[in-house]
Amino acid sequence: MVRFILVFLLLGLTGYVGAQEIKIEKSTEKIVYQGKSYYLHTVKAKETLFSICKAYGVSVDEVKILNDKSDNALSIGDVLRIPVVEPFKSIDDKFYYHRMKPKETLYSLSRKFNIKMKRILKDNPEYDVSRPIAEGAVVKLALRQIDRNVLEAELRWEKRQAKEVQQARREEMEKYEKSHSNTFPPARDSLEGMVQQVVGDTVFVIPEVAREQRHVKVALMLPLYVKENKLPLSEEEIPVDTLGVNIRNEHWRLSSRTEPFLQFYQGVLMAVDSLKRLGYTIDLYVYDTERDPNTVQRLVGELNLLSPDLIIGPVYANTYKAVAEQLGNRTIPMIFPLSSRGGDLVRFPNFVQLNTSTVSLVEEMADWIVANGTQAHLINIIPDGGGRTGGESRLTDLVRTRLQANGMEDMTNCQWRPQMHLDSLRKVMRLGVENIILFPTINEAAASRTLPVLSALADQFRITVIGFPDWLKFTSIDEEVLFKLNVKMMANSYVDYQGDVAKEFSAKHRDYFYSEPSNVVNRAFDIVMCFIPLVDIERGNTLNVLREKDISGAFTRFRFHPVSGFGGLENRGLYLINYGRNFEIIVKPIVK
Repeated sequence: MVRFILVFLLLGLTGYVGAQEIKIEKSTEKIVYQGKSYYLHTVKAKETLFSICKAYGVSVDEVKILNDKSDNALSIGDVLRIPVVEPFKSIDDKFYYHRMKPKETLYSLSRKFNIKMKRILKDNPEYDVSRPIAEGAVVKLALRQIDRNVLEAELRWEKRQAKEVQQARREEMEKYEKSHSNTFPPARDSLEGMVQQVVGDTVFVIPEVAREQRHVKVALMLPLYVKENKLPLSEEEIPVDTLGVNIRNEHWRLSSRTEPFLQFYQGVLMAVDSLKRLGYTIDLYVYDTERDPNTVQRLVGELNLLSPDLIIGPVYANTYKAVAEQLGNRTIPMIFPLSSRGGDLVRFPNFVQLNTSTVSLVEEMADWIVANGTQAHLINIIPDGGGRTGGESRLTDLVRTRLQANGMEDMTNCQWRPQMHLDSLRKVMRLGVENIILFPTINEAAASRTLPVLSALADQFRITVIGFPDWLKFTSIDEEVLFKLNVKMMANSYVDYQGDVAKEFSAKHRDYFYSEPSNVVNRAFDIVMCFIPLVDIERGNTLNVLREKDISGAFTRFRFHPVSGFGGLENRGLYLINYGRNFEIIVKPIVK
């Protein structure tokens, strides 16, 4: 059954029919963009650009420029950025703020408010008695020093003036609106300018946007924790750059929470630079999400206004969810870049998980073992108590189920024990055939107890041990042991540090950032290099095309598989990494 969803945040379609005078309900949603505050106003039926600007007290021309509009036409659901106009505050607990009138001088203010010139100059060092002060300039007058009777009279006069000016302006605007009624058409109550986009079995109605070829807008949402990066012994916030250096060349402390995500940012920048050399124009918008859903929610308004072609992040499930729930256009791919635990995020149709989950990994491993084990002898070594783990232990059950379904011989079980004798292992091995051994653990201590003992039999028996990608991080096991056991493991990323690609990439990273690239840098580079060209070609159809793609990046493999009926995708692209008996590491993509 096909579900049909209107994107209400973008369309705002309603059945409301108002009276002749349309009352504009001012938005309470605010964003801060490039240091300035704005309301986000969603256009409703019958509203005009003029009536909206009138309600907020701002000029039509200013709003048109801010929202890149060439005319006054509006559509229902348009999201307009409206500048926040803060009312002038004429008095606080210390000062009266006086706006200079025509022909007024500091001397005349001194006489009028009975305050010494010396005190005026002290509170307003930017002014000088030798130079005239512009009309409308603000002069601070200390409340304790001025004549209160004069002040009260002045405030009453200002209030009357403000009321008269406001009334005159309202009448002038109403007169202008009547004489130019055809200039400001009401918002269109239709789906004109909208397109239908199918993602999975869901149809979305979204605004049709003209895009330039090879021009892609990317939102990068990372927990950079900018506020935690400060000068030593100072509360001053320091902007984070990719080198850990601020513009004043002062030493500062980089938060440990910032560092891995700064490395990810480095990989993104390297990919953006590479794509620009290929002729792409990339607008990269970076958001500091921290690990706070409230922080992220304040960014969503700006994100909807931006309407990027691709969103990378957020990296944590709680912040990702906060964005995904409020994102207006759910045909924009949202990359979940670092975690393999998507949980209930798979319900979002634009969810794209880059790391293969343990559940999916063991399923892929089980398929490969059964497909390649028809002529082999399969052995399941059960780790001792400390080596038993969670999702990895499912591998045994999955293989056994598939063997039974194919009418194949069952596996031989071998319970590992401390001080295991080689004779006990020889009894479960077979000569003349490949002995494929499952050892379902990611516990390094258990692996370091077991694998060296197994390697002692490698000269007598043909052995292949099936491992997990976590084994690549083990430091307590000699690499020679892996070669002797012909270890095979699956992972969706692998870096051959002796290969030309990795060497060239590392050299470029050193040139850019004066450091060696981490796996996080490699992963970020491949994400951008894969997705931006794809998004540029496919645009709103990207999520559908991803289901059919099988891509190998410089270090990462991409093959996406639906994980929910709503359209969420998970990367199941894997390499088979083989530590061969000839002491060579062979890496091949697994093709299905």
